[in-house]
Amino acid sequence: MRIFAVSDLHTDFKENRRLLARMSKSAYRKDTLLVAGDIADRLDIIAETLLLLRARFAQVFYVPGNHELWVRDGRGDSVEKLSRVIEICERLGVSTRPGHADGLWVIPLFSWYDESFDVDGSGDTASLEGWADRYFCKWPAGIGSVSDFFLKMNEPHIRHYPGPVISLSHFLPRRELLPPTKRLRFKGLPKVAGCLRLDGQLRRLNSLVHVSGHSHINHDRMIDGIRYVQHALKYPSERRPLNFSFKLIQETANPLH
Repeated sequence: MRIFAVSDLHTDFKENRRLLARMSKSAYRKDTLLVAGDIADRLDIIAETLLLLRARFAQVFYVPGNHELWVRDGRGDSVEKLSRVIEICERLGVSTRPGHADGLWVIPLFSWYDESFDVDGSGDTASLEGWADRYFCKWPAGIGSVSDFFLKMNEPHIRHYPGPVISLSHFLPRRELLPPTKRLRFKGLPKVAGCLRLDGQLRRLNSLVHVSGHSHINHDRMIDGIRYVQHALKYPSERRPLNFSFKLIQETANPLH
């Protein structure tokens, strides 16, 4: 069995849906896929995409991103939307909770960003004027810090596991995973890209590999003993070349340690 990673599928774009539909229906039957968020904001597209992936892989682990929590139909708030997404996952056999993958543990971590991720204060606040989360995410009264809310959701699962651990989140846990602000096209990204305290959780898990998404800036690098991976499908306009494959991160017959 192998473990593959992907993020930012954005299958609200027909081009991305068609690309996934063309992926082999037999090549991954014994494998596990980790999906690090941002499938779409429409529940029907989320369900359709997860069903497509579930039909191709033996196991699918998934954490929602910010797009999944947009509320544009007037139904409830973003926390209620999260509950509806998790219900879809449970119905389709997609895991949002810790689970086994042939001797490994896969730990999905819910997350949100906070401005402290912009450690040097170089992010451009003015460029966030059109940031869609400001208009489409609707948080219930009294929720306080959204990043704290999601970190607290993870706490029951932050413990020692009897085997190698791979974790995944949508948002970035390390500022080093973004280029310096002067090299970013979107200068406000450091303020909405990640959460530094998330890295503390995955280190308490003793993760050996952490998969994330959101920035659309792919990476595969070691930092302080942990391998950090992002492999985003991205928007069609960002993808060059136009073909795509899932990223193999582990052959489980050959353990991580």
